[in-house]
Amino acid sequence: MNGLQPIASGQRGIALVLVLWVLTLLTVMAVGLTAAQRTETALSDNHVSGARFRAAADAAIAFTVLVFAMPPPDATDPDVSVWLPNGVAVPWRFGGVDLSIRVFNEGSRIDLNQAPPELLSALLGTLGMEEDPATSLAAAIADWRDEDDLSLLNGAEDRDYRDAGLTLGAKDAPFVAVEELMQVLGMTPEIYARLAPELSVDLEGAGFDERFASAAAIAATQGIPFEEAQLRVVQRDSPLFEDSSGPRAVDRAGPLYRIEVAEAGAGAGGRRMEALIESTPGEQPPYQVRWRRFGLPAAPPAPIDVEADAG
Repeated sequence: MNGLQPIASGQRGIALVLVLWVLTLLTVMAVGLTAAQRTETALSDNHVSGARFRAAADAAIAFTVLVFAMPPPDATDPDVSVWLPNGVAVPWRFGGVDLSIRVFNEGSRIDLNQAPPELLSALLGTLGMEEDPATSLAAAIADWRDEDDLSLLNGAEDRDYRDAGLTLGAKDAPFVAVEELMQVLGMTPEIYARLAPELSVDLEGAGFDERFASAAAIAATQGIPFEEAQLRVVQRDSPLFEDSSGPRAVDRAGPLYRIEVAEAGAGAGGRRMEALIESTPGEQPPYQVRWRRFGLPAAPPAPIDVEADAG
């Protein structure tokens, strides 16, 4: 009997080790399943909230078009508040989602495909760039869109892109999206973030409409100091009366409007949508959505680093 005791003890030791391994494996599996379930729950919640925002954003577009299709109120009424396409954020709630809506008159942006290099250079200057780098970048933008392979003074054509180690050269065709600016030689994310909101490729030669333009666009197109353009904007958007919330004018320009919708309020996930719509009152449907983009960054444009760009 005594000779069998060590064997029994060894078996019990092995069994204990196996039990411990099994418990460890089950624990790891349980933790993994819990983590996977949490991940799937988070993904599901994200998909649901994303779908909810998309529906709310589409509703915001319809609501905005409805407001802009109605006759403007009387600006002489001191209690009137007129919604204008000047980029002022308007709070709105739909389906339990708090939103912020901003409307811009697309015609009050500068046509990226029509603006001469001198205008682009002036615009870059109002945004903070020094004269020489602004002139060079404006020439590079013009060389990107023109059909020839002749480089403007300080511009950039295919050879310049190859010398910079870039596989693709100038497009030699009009811009189809403002985002193509990021492919232009000399463009940086910082410059693009400031420049893009001033430009459009959807104007089809309609010309520049100053009525709701930004101070930078007004300064560049009118050849006036940026401070003077800022004063014009303040005077333009100020109330007709000191105790009124209404503007001096009730003209809403159009028919092209850029609508930005963003989540607002506590717990907002930072979702944003941007759409370009064409108002067609009296027709069915009363508006056309030319394009819409989701997933836009929520961070405001960063200022241009003048010293870095000048170097």
